[in-house]
Amino acid sequence: MRYPPEFIDKVQETSSLLDIISQYTQLKPSGSGFMGRCPFPDHQEKTASFSMSEAKQVYHCFGCKKSGNIFTFLREYNGMSFPEALEYLADRAGIPLPEMAHDKNDQYAQAQDKKKQMLKINKVAADFFRETLKRTPADHSIKQYILRRKLQPETLEEFQVGFAPSEWDRLTLHLQKHNFSMELAEEAKLVKARKEGQGHFDLFRDRLMFPIISPSGEVLAFGGRIHDQGEPKYLNSPESYVFSKSKVLYGLAQTAKYIRSEDCAIIVEGYMDLVSLYQSGLKNVAASMGTALTVEHAKLIKRMTNNVVVLFDGDEAGQMAAERSLTILLSQGLYPRGLVLTEAKDPDEFINQFGLEALNKKIQSSSDLFNVVLQSWMIDYRGEASQKVKLVDRLRPIFDAIADQRLRSLYGEDLAMRMNVTKDWLRSALKNSNNANRQPFSSGPSMENLQANLVSVSSEVSSSQSVISEPVEEKIRLSDASQVEIMLLQTALKSRANFEQLLQSSIEERQESKNIDFKQILSQINHLGICKILEKAEQVYRQDVNKFDKFFTLLVDKIDKPEMLFQNSGFGMGADFDAEKEKKFLSDLIKKIQQNFLKEQSKKMSIDIRLDKQTMDVDKLKEFIELQKSRLSLKK
Repeated sequence: MRYPPEFIDKVQETSSLLDIISQYTQLKPSGSGFMGRCPFPDHQEKTASFSMSEAKQVYHCFGCKKSGNIFTFLREYNGMSFPEALEYLADRAGIPLPEMAHDKNDQYAQAQDKKKQMLKINKVAADFFRETLKRTPADHSIKQYILRRKLQPETLEEFQVGFAPSEWDRLTLHLQKHNFSMELAEEAKLVKARKEGQGHFDLFRDRLMFPIISPSGEVLAFGGRIHDQGEPKYLNSPESYVFSKSKVLYGLAQTAKYIRSEDCAIIVEGYMDLVSLYQSGLKNVAASMGTALTVEHAKLIKRMTNNVVVLFDGDEAGQMAAERSLTILLSQGLYPRGLVLTEAKDPDEFINQFGLEALNKKIQSSSDLFNVVLQSWMIDYRGEASQKVKLVDRLRPIFDAIADQRLRSLYGEDLAMRMNVTKDWLRSALKNSNNANRQPFSSGPSMENLQANLVSVSSEVSSSQSVISEPVEEKIRLSDASQVEIMLLQTALKSRANFEQLLQSSIEERQESKNIDFKQILSQINHLGICKILEKAEQVYRQDVNKFDKFFTLLVDKIDKPEMLFQNSGFGMGADFDAEKEKKFLSDLIKKIQQNFLKEQSKKMSIDIRLDKQTMDVDKLKEFIELQKSRLSLKK
């Protein structure tokens, strides 16, 4: 699937890299760019090293060295192919996709079309619910409920909260008005067919509606909360082509960047808990929508942080949830802590009664989730032999799941002391009967049984990615270029002013101003890849100076190591641009490249002269002397 170049250009020109990255980490103005903590999950850092240029629409992390443009970021962070990223950005910008001819046998293209239609109908439904809430009179029971729950207008807007009216077919009629088929609406789990076969009725009625939005801003499904008497209290969309409850955490579209910046995720159970905490100022929160945490949830969390605090109710269901969560979170290499709120039935009630500061203190002092679970299991522990065996049997699946060998060893040492047993006995007792040779305190986890029991993960379409991907071009290799030539490339592409200076370069030689032709500079650069880049940059610059910044944005995908464009530079992203310093620095680099070139030429000519002593070439000797004079002049 290939899109026209003019469509790609239009999408790229209207898209903001700052808006995209700000969904995942907080960026603050710094000089002529923005700085923040790196959003990539494999780079855990405490200080800001991630830099972004809004003018050039590129990013670079000086810590993990990741660099790229908006398409690179969507590919590396969200796993999008180029066409998927392009379509996502076009939708954000309201740019219609060009008509593309699809092969009827192209199953991937058909699946993508179906997904787009379902996301589109969900968006229309979400807009309908929001508009319905806005038009509902102030004395309506739903508005009174919102007042009782102290939900502010800006919070409702932030989370796109709406209202499903009590009538049986208001949404059905609205979707028909927008020419959506009822088959699609049924498949999106928005309506149901009447048993009599005459028409359809709305799935959600008389509920406060919470759209479930992906981190990339797509409406995947809905959660509806009753505001009066009735059951169930929460009604979630059934699973659909675009929604799987086991793979989605509510609120990440709004909270992911705070989880990343705080380096901690606080997991609550429902929509209202999350919205209430967010409104109160605790924003690094995600909600599991009333279901147990899954391996997929844990993987989502790990993309943002390794640290998790899970808030549980103090009842038996809360205890069971803690036990299930511990195994799953540990299996993904996370460091979970647990907090049981015994003073209130849920976080929302706790905040209203005791305030945010009191909750923050509890979160800060929350215990390791392993200790929370273990303490509950050892309430009546008296150290009897049978109790020790039973306790070890309960703990074995947890130890099997621990991905971090160091953590497993420390838990084992602590457990041995609390159970009053030797480490050797505990190590032997924790050995899985199905894998007697495994050492629980030293070897890696055995995950086969855990994966089978905890989650069933549907396979992703992978082989079809190559069908729609852009053709793979051989990248320009910069890793073997000299430092001075890399620095020249960095500085020249840093700004229009710098590149203009390179095109009209002059250096002082013999007390006179000697113009150095751009082509002459290129001829003195050894690295062919750098020459190729500068030649292309010249073409873009002379054709349309306004597209010069765009050239750099595209360049990061064309070279083997994009981070080399940012080292010793920053491209104005983290510091103010000093024109005079830049001019002097660029001139020095040009001189240095000339010196290197003349030095090499001089060496070659010296060798030729020594080899041709018997037939001394006077002209060659004169040329050699001129070379030496030029080298001395440049040094001065």
